[in-house]
Parts: sequence; C-alpha cells; structure tokens
Amino acid sequence: MSEAFDREVSTARVLVVEDTATLRLMMQKIIATQVGEVRLAADGAEGLATWRSWRPDLVVTDIMMPVMDGLDMSRAIRDIDPDAQIIVVTTSSESSHLRQALDIGVDRYVLKPLDSHLLQDAVTKCLRDAWRLRDLRLSRIAFDSASEGMVVTDVAGRILAVNPAFSEISGYRADEALGQTPAKFASGEHNDEFYRKMWHSLASNGRWSGEVINRRKSGELYAEWLSIVAVGEPDDRATRYVGLFSDITERKREEDHIRRLAHFDSLTGLPNRILFGDRLRSMISMLERRSGKLAMLYLDLDRFKPINDQYGHAFGDKVLIEVARRMTTCLRDSDSLSRRGGDEFVALLESDTPRTAATLVCRKLIDVVEQPISIDGNTVDLGVSIGVAIYPRDSDDPEGLLDAADKALYTAKQSGRGDFCFYRNEDQSAAQAQLSLDNALLRGREEQRFHLRFLPEIDLHSGRVARLEMLLRFEHPELGMLDAGRFVSHAEKLGLMPELGIDSLRLAADLLARSEWSDIGLSMDLSSRQLSALADPESVLTALSSAGLNPAKVSFECPESALTSNSEALNGLSALSRAGFQFTLDDFGVGYCSFALLQQLPLNALKIDLTFIKEIDFNPQSRELVAALLAFGKRLGLRTIAEGVDSATQIQFLRQNGCDAVQGFLFGPPLAAEELDAYIKAESWLQQL
Repeated sequence: MSEAFDREVSTARVLVVEDTATLRLMMQKIIATQVGEVRLAADGAEGLATWRSWRPDLVVTDIMMPVMDGLDMSRAIRDIDPDAQIIVVTTSSESSHLRQALDIGVDRYVLKPLDSHLLQDAVTKCLRDAWRLRDLRLSRIAFDSASEGMVVTDVAGRILAVNPAFSEISGYRADEALGQTPAKFASGEHNDEFYRKMWHSLASNGRWSGEVINRRKSGELYAEWLSIVAVGEPDDRATRYVGLFSDITERKREEDHIRRLAHFDSLTGLPNRILFGDRLRSMISMLERRSGKLAMLYLDLDRFKPINDQYGHAFGDKVLIEVARRMTTCLRDSDSLSRRGGDEFVALLESDTPRTAATLVCRKLIDVVEQPISIDGNTVDLGVSIGVAIYPRDSDDPEGLLDAADKALYTAKQSGRGDFCFYRNEDQSAAQAQLSLDNALLRGREEQRFHLRFLPEIDLHSGRVARLEMLLRFEHPELGMLDAGRFVSHAEKLGLMPELGIDSLRLAADLLARSEWSDIGLSMDLSSRQLSALADPESVLTALSSAGLNPAKVSFECPESALTSNSEALNGLSALSRAGFQFTLDDFGVGYCSFALLQQLPLNALKIDLTFIKEIDFNPQSRELVAALLAFGKRLGLRTIAEGVDSATQIQFLRQNGCDAVQGFLFGPPLAAEELDAYIKAESWLQQL
C-alpha cells in the first residue's frame, strides 16, 4: 500500500450504524485504529440524517434495526449518491436480506460474530475502491474539460479515446477517430526522418514534444504543439501513449506578423535594415570559417526627391516599388537586397572575385534604374549612384563594411552621380585609433577611468522609479567621456567585461544600500560573453551580499541575439535565474522572437527596442508593431518596458496599449551617483507623465 493511500486512510471518515450499543462501540473501537474519525448512529433513520449532513467516506451498517433498517437506509443513500461506499454487517441466517443488500449495490459484507481483522480489511478495501473511483472520476473530468486536445492510443497507434477538445480542434467526432491511427490527421508536411526521431525519443525517454502540422477534417492545415508520453507497466513496458496538443495556429500567425513587421519593409517587401544586419553578420561569420569574400553595395537613387516633391508621396512610393523590382532582377537568389530607408538600398554579393562580381552587378543596376518609369500616365527618369566595399579587404566587421561602402557612395556622388565607386582606404588612422583605445581600456581599471551612470525606468502605473539601469562610461585620456557603444565591444574582445560587470554591480548595490530609496531595483546589460562567464552565479551573489541587496531586485538584460545558439550563455542565464535574479529580454522586436527560444528563457520582462519607439509619432507601421509586441508580452504574462521614449504622445500611446514602464531622455539624461538623490526627491519626471 502506498504512503499516499495510508495518509488518506488515516484521515478518512466512517459512519457506523448499529442498534446494539455494545456492538456499536466495539465496531467503533476496531475501525478507529485505522481511520481519522468514526461517528455512530443507533438506527437507519439516524444514520441517514448523519450521512446527509456529514457525507462520510464509508458507511458500515447492520441490516436488522428498528425505525429504519440498514437496507432502506442503504437504498436511500444510493439514490442520492450511486458511488457511496457501504459495508453491511449481517449473520449467516440473514441470507435473504444479504441478497437484497447486494442487489442494492453495497460494496462488501462482514459476518457476525465480528472478526476485527476481517472488518478492518473490508474497511481498507472499500476506502481503496472509493478513492480509485474518485480518481477515475476526477481524471475523466479533467479529460473532458481540458482545453487542450487529448488522444490515447495503444502501442500499435490505434486511438482508444479522445476528449471533446480534440473534436473541437480537429473537426473529427470521437466515433470518427476511435480505432484509427494519428496518420489519419497527417498533413504530409513532415518526412520520415521527423517521425523516426519522434519514436526514438519516445523509446529512449518515454516522452516527446514539438511542433506538428496536421490537417483538420475540413482539409485546413493547422499548427499544433504536441506532447506525447508513454504510459507503461511496472516493468517499464509501454502499453499506452497519451498525446496532449494545443492549436498554436493563431500564435504562429502572430509570430509571423510580428516578424514581418520587424524585418521587412512594408512598402517594397524587401528585408529592412534590421534583417539585413542579421544576414550580414551571419554571412560574415560563415565567410570567416572558410576565408570567403563578399561585396557590399550601397545604392542611392539620383533625382528621386524632385520626382517625389512634384508628383507626391503616393507616386513616389510606386516608383520605389518598381525600382526595387527592377533591382531584384539583377541579383542572384543567393544575393541579398535591402531597403535601408527613403531612397537608399544595400546589397550583398558573395563571390570569390567580389570586385569583378560587383562591377558586373553595378553596371546592370545602373542600366535598369535609368530605364524610363511609367506610372499612372506619367513617365519619369531616375539614376542611381553606388558605393562598393569588399570584405575582408576594406573591413572585417559589419559596421566597418557599411561605413566603407557609405564613404564610397559619397565619392561616387561627388564624381557626378550615375556611377559606382570602390572604397579606397587612404590611411591607417582608424586602425591607430582602435589600438589607442585598446591600450587605454587595458589601463582604465587600474586608473579608475570606468564610471557608472544611471538611467531611470519609470513605472507607468505608479509613476515611481521602478529600476535604475546601470550604464558604463569610460573616461578616455584624450577623447573624454565615452558611452558604452564606443568601447564595450573592444572591452569584450580584451576580456575585461566580466570583471567590469561585477565591479559595477558591487558599486551600484552599495549605493542603493546606503540610500533612502533602497526599494528601487537595479538593471544591468549583459553580453553573451558575460553570461557565459557567469554560469556560476557565486561571484554575483558575493558582490551583492556585502550590501545586503536581494537578488530579486536585480534584473539582467540581454538581447536575443546573444542567446541564440549559445548554450553557455543560456546556462549562465539559467544559473542566475535559479539564484533568484530577474531577466529582461532586451531589444525585443529586432530579433526573430522564436517561441522555441522564448520557452527556454526564465523571462520576467520584455524591453521593446527604441528603433520602433522612436517612430511611433509618425510611422503607422511602427505603431502597429509596438502595439502587437505589447499585446504579445501581456499574453505571456511579462512586464513590458519601452526604451528611447522622448515625447508625451509616445507615452500616451504606450499607456493606452498596456505598457508597464518607460525609459528615455524625456525624463532626464543618465545620472551620476551623486545626482540620484536630488533627482528622486524632486520627482520632476512626473511632469512628463
């Protein structure tokens, strides 16, 4: 007998109904040794009244009694509760009454004179049956009322049971599914390898979960998240498979909609600058491994502004759509074309001879753009100027390559437009500047040149400062105070960031502990390298312990790009989460926002990237995207934070769409530690809310 069953028996309630006082007390004494409470009744009428008011787990009753005998009482109880557990106590001479009791459906009988062991055994078995019946009933209720579809099959895959949600999702009635196999609902979208891996997981681990595309009875394809568990015998041999699935079609549409808004230009359908940046970084990473080369083309239309001004923006939009179509015809499927904004485009060409490839493509592009464009009865002429940079000759990082192509474009325009120009690096000043910065960074910790600034995060519900985001600054001996964007990537390459991060956290924790506003939390940006280095959170906990700061008051921020395909970073994040720290997904909306990654992350909040917040005032597409991201975060039960807020209309829009907190220079610039106390006491940010 299991410990759980023993505990349930020890709390069970039993009603004893017996007209003979001595026998009644004896039965009470026998049964009380194994259950929680025993109540007594002297006849059937009293027993029925007690049962109605008390509803015991079990009734033990004599048959022959005055007023109302045990049979009438049992019949009345069973009319009310067909599953009520009843034991009758009888003599062998009362066989006819016993047959009536069995007809009524009593569960067991015990003969007089009473044997204490037999009575206790009957009580135990009745209670066991009662709880098995209860568990079955609860399981059936859960099965029938679950919002997820449920399927039970035998080891051959034949369907034995389905719940109502299955029919609601799939369109198949239970009688149409029973006896069939899940292959009946297959979409044909998955190959044999997919199912081989599924069955291998079930055989090895007893479970599998993943996304499956199935087909409804109507023929419509839909996406479901399916979890399958093998149910086995004590010898671990599977006898049943239980599948639980939910329809995620709408969630997938939302995900695709958000991805589309975030990564594709709404006018031309080309990748926007965010997706282009992702592709460029991926391509460079791939080319590094095999010493490949590529050409970047930076294109700017000539004479577009006068046309846009003369014929209007609607006409100008149609011109841009046609130009994008023409440009696409000049490129291979492996090339990438993006609209960077306005009348600027960028293209990537991978080639072992990038200069030759770029020359051929640039001539084609110039030729097709210069062909007259006729729209709505009007014919216009355009041109295009192109700047070209070569990887890795001109630069080996995305930003440097884009900057080189932009400089080459400037040269092409200065040369008379309608032409292309390759980047020419005239000096090594940029390399020398980087070397100077690296040397200064290596000495910076010893010379105490790293400083903290704090950017408040304002809660839109309470109007209070919810957190202070720590911003690292570097005081360069020649260039002055540098923000993180100008030195952090170099500090990471030099291996300085883990120690700088711990130093910053310790200083900020000490500051909060000494302040009058220690209820305010801290937030800190972490790169993928820092997360990997913090797989053991003891160093972080040690930094906080001296200040007495609760880990729950500290939120680490990290972009999705730092976590994708980075198991060390995910391990570091999980370790920090287990230690009680909070986690905010930074730059939300600029990554791919995959559900697979989101399910792995111990998320507490989402921070929407300022790229979208900045355009709320004038870009309808950005407003739609931000609203979708806020709704998405709310459905996941996460706090949502908007960064880069700089106008009252943005705050109004964010509040109307359920945003929880905001950050931005609208509430003041980042503050030094000594400025915080006066800022928080003045509450001047309230004027902007």
